[in-house]
Amino acid sequence: MRRRSELLTTYGLNVVSVRPEAGAVSLAIERPNRRVLPTEDVWSRWNPERTWGNRNLLVGVREDDGELLILSPGKQHAPHTLIAGSTGSGKSVLMQNIVLAVAATNTPRQARLVLIDPKQGVDYFPFEGLPHLAGPLIVDPSEASARLEQLVVEMDARYGKLRAARVQNLAAYNEKVASSERLPVIWVIHDEFAEWMMVDEYKDAVTQTVGRLGVKARAAGIHLVFAAQRPDANVMPMQLRANLGNRLILRVDSVGTSEIALGEPGAEALLGHGHMAAKLEGSPGIVFAQVPFADTGFVERLVETIRAESSPQEK
Repeated sequence: MRRRSELLTTYGLNVVSVRPEAGAVSLAIERPNRRVLPTEDVWSRWNPERTWGNRNLLVGVREDDGELLILSPGKQHAPHTLIAGSTGSGKSVLMQNIVLAVAATNTPRQARLVLIDPKQGVDYFPFEGLPHLAGPLIVDPSEASARLEQLVVEMDARYGKLRAARVQNLAAYNEKVASSERLPVIWVIHDEFAEWMMVDEYKDAVTQTVGRLGVKARAAGIHLVFAAQRPDANVMPMQLRANLGNRLILRVDSVGTSEIALGEPGAEALLGHGHMAAKLEGSPGIVFAQVPFADTGFVERLVETIRAESSPQEK
């Protein structure tokens, strides 16, 4: 910390991160002028492999080598993900990228989206026309709790189908059964969960439900993405934290919040506006990356294109 302050005050160099490498120490320095990475430009480099549906999501461009950062829940990485970031960090843009990546690379029969937002859905209005939505935006805590309970029932029902088909996971099930019997992957996007976690009843229900989903949801094809500005210890029990194995952390307000969200200090030094530290279960270390920026016009055009290309049966 002392060296970082010295470099900033003496040389005007803002050290964002310090990383050990083979025979060297790598310093990441803030550039005077940052470059915006439009989502449509980054997606031109993305060619996800698909058989029936896609679970590999582009979430950023790596800082070290410029390669694409892919979140692969249930395959290479943990099935569930925590996103954290303060105001101005780019958290909403990251959430938008995830929703768009699911909808753009899957048909509504291959993937369904459950959107939960205590902020009355203000960041998700552009997605209300997506045929992938499994119902309207959920903005009520009792409705959210009930929907999460329904997912546990759905998970258990899917395990019964896997057992009957004598397969171990949803991908193998969908390969084995007839096209009409295939099941979609379910993505649950829960924004600002910390707001409702201040209510003990909701906190207890969600912690228990996520705990059950955390054990068996990988094979059943159900993935949770929970996001909050400040996932502090009083709203994020250790059990819940343990079940959200992937961490996509943007700039947070304090070292303490970074230690809770990322598992170590460092996220408090990020630059904001989509600068991200990713710790993905199954991959070594922390990857620093930049989240692409999806402007309103691009989001609206893409949603309209997806709606137009989806068949009436899928809608």
